[in-house]
Amino acid sequence: MRRATGRVPTTPGFTDLVGLVERFNLKRVYYWLGLASAVGLVGGLGAVAFKWLTDEAISAFWPPLIGVAPEHAGGEPSSLAASGSLHMWGLIVAPVIGGLASGFLVYRFAPEAAGHGTDAAIRAYHREHGYIGWRIPLVKWVASALTIGSGGSAGREGPIAQIGAGFGSLLGTVLRLSERERRVLLAAGVSAGIGAIFRAPFAGAVFAAEVLYSEPDIEAEVLVPALLSSIVSYSVYCAFYGFGHLFTGTGGFTFDQPLALLCYAALGVVLAFAGIAYITTLAALTARFRSWRITNYVKPALGGLCVGAIAAVGCLVLRDSSTLAVLGSGYGMLQRAVSEQGALGPSIAILLFVAIGKIVTTSMTIGSGGSGGVFGPSVVIGGSLGAVVGTLFHAWVPTLVPDVGPFAIVGMAGFFAGVAKTPISTLLMVGELTGNYKLLLPSMLVVCLSMIIAHRWTIYPEQVPSRASSPAHRSELFHDVLAEMSVAAVVGTEWRGHTISPATPVREVLHLADDTLQRTFPVVDRAGRLVGVLSADVVRAVVAEDPSPGLVVAQDLLVPELPEIRRDDSIERALDVLALGHVDELAVTADDGTFVTMLDRRAIISAYRKRIAELKLAAR
Repeated sequence: MRRATGRVPTTPGFTDLVGLVERFNLKRVYYWLGLASAVGLVGGLGAVAFKWLTDEAISAFWPPLIGVAPEHAGGEPSSLAASGSLHMWGLIVAPVIGGLASGFLVYRFAPEAAGHGTDAAIRAYHREHGYIGWRIPLVKWVASALTIGSGGSAGREGPIAQIGAGFGSLLGTVLRLSERERRVLLAAGVSAGIGAIFRAPFAGAVFAAEVLYSEPDIEAEVLVPALLSSIVSYSVYCAFYGFGHLFTGTGGFTFDQPLALLCYAALGVVLAFAGIAYITTLAALTARFRSWRITNYVKPALGGLCVGAIAAVGCLVLRDSSTLAVLGSGYGMLQRAVSEQGALGPSIAILLFVAIGKIVTTSMTIGSGGSGGVFGPSVVIGGSLGAVVGTLFHAWVPTLVPDVGPFAIVGMAGFFAGVAKTPISTLLMVGELTGNYKLLLPSMLVVCLSMIIAHRWTIYPEQVPSRASSPAHRSELFHDVLAEMSVAAVVGTEWRGHTISPATPVREVLHLADDTLQRTFPVVDRAGRLVGVLSADVVRAVVAEDPSPGLVVAQDLLVPELPEIRRDDSIERALDVLALGHVDELAVTADDGTFVTMLDRRAIISAYRKRIAELKLAAR
């Protein structure tokens, strides 16, 4: 009878099944499918709730105080009446009230929620170990709805990105995931928010991986979880508000005039310098508001006062309610710019006022501490400038530029890509916003020109140039760089210190240490082979016991196991040997054991910094 052994039977079929399960990596499947989908679900529901709350805030501020309803994008019909009697006093009062309410919420409960939320998510990814406090998204959710609903010039992507990122961070913290995994879930949350609120799932995922860096770099490990979370959030959001594109009436635009690229190139130059002005204005007004020695609670109200005043001036001077696009999202005016032509569309004066006014009002809103995003205002500014350039070229060369709408669409892409350093996701997002990918070629040209000219400016100050500059990847980069560096590349081929023989008396070694201030002495035999390393501190301790002259020599003080490395070893191994041997210096030997030189930590750090500088220079 065969005795039971308690082992699992190892039949070929079972072995193959075990191997398949191991290769399948269920933990990775759980991480990507389960957690990313959960983040997407919350991001989608958060986008739905934010859209509802913003609409309620608009209903509370616009008809009662301002007297009219804001224009809206074609893909987001509004139940509010579009006509009414405009109240000039309401243009001033509404943003002030919204600013007061927003300022109280933010600075009373979560000061980190001030400003645009995407930048806060970027900072959390790079510098705060992927951690976002649970109160920040909640405060951001309410404060941003009040800011945008009352007329503050801000976008919806900032708050919704921070809501998704906050839940991703919270989920990673509750489940005790690693910092790396928490960062990935944070980025997946950003993707979920952007993909849902703009109905752009593909662009939202790429945006989350691309917006972290100001140079052409991307966080590749974020892409798959971000795609999954964006798919779920987009589906949830559209289940409530319907599938479709944010802007309508753009499907007929095409590009079939190669010479028109010259006109688009001019647009790229205009957008680049407008982007620089936008970033500079926002930074200057943010610094100005921060320097004012008044309570932070009223700063958003002062910003709202300036925003309302600019809108009132526009209405009085141009006598057209389209100038109200400097308030709120401004999507309604942009919808007209991309879909209406000729006399039906906005005039050049209105378009210029909205573009310039939007730069100032957004800087006032965000710079004063108001809560919101910068993507929405950016596409309005870019689309307005694109419509201006398109209108001019349509008047000069109508055969090359038969429609103004394409220039507005391309302007949306070029402007935001230049200020945010997100070329790929912006091209995708504008296509998903409008449902038109036929303008991809001119969009690529304009995006490239805008990126090249405005490459030193970014709307997101928390961006870092590349993965090599990110604190999130510092430890990875440290090991990668040290692994590729050899000991021979760090140390020289000649030892300029003193060596001693095994028979050297300790008193002579002490005199040599006092004369040269050398801390470590390589002990070598007559053939030049390394016998050991003797520390000056050990010598001093022995001499302090006053042994008989010539009784103790260097050979007697050597440790049995000598930590040493070869010239062709990596610096990473050298650091490991230093740590394990509890020493500050290592002897470097040739393959035959001949002593070459000494290596210490300072030389390693110096070589590392030099190599990092070379890598950064090469990446520019």
